[in-house]
Amino acid sequence: MIRLLLLLLLFFLGYTLFQAVFRLLTGRSQPPSAPRGSRSPKSREGEEMVQDPQCGTFVPRGDAVSAVVGGKRRYFCSTACRDAYAGKS
Repeated sequence: MIRLLLLLLLFFLGYTLFQAVFRLLTGRSQPPSAPRGSRSPKSREGEEMVQDPQCGTFVPRGDAVSAVVGGKRRYFCSTACRDAYAGKS
C-alpha cells in the first residue's frame, strides 16, 4: 500500500515538473485547457501599469477602464472611479 502511494506521489511530481518545463519552453502562461482569448495577450516583458487618477491604484493597461476626460485619455481601476473623476471635472 505504501509503495502504491509513493508511486502515485512520484507520478504526480513528475507530471507537474513536465508541465512546468513544457510551459517554460513554449512560452505559454496559461494551461492548455484555458479558452483562447480569456485574457488579453501580453508581451514577454509584461504589460504597462497605469495609475488611476481618482484613487491612485495601479492597474494593467489591458484591464483598466479608459475614458477621455478633458481631451486626454485616462485609465481607471473601475467604473465607479471613472464616474467620480468625471464628476469632479
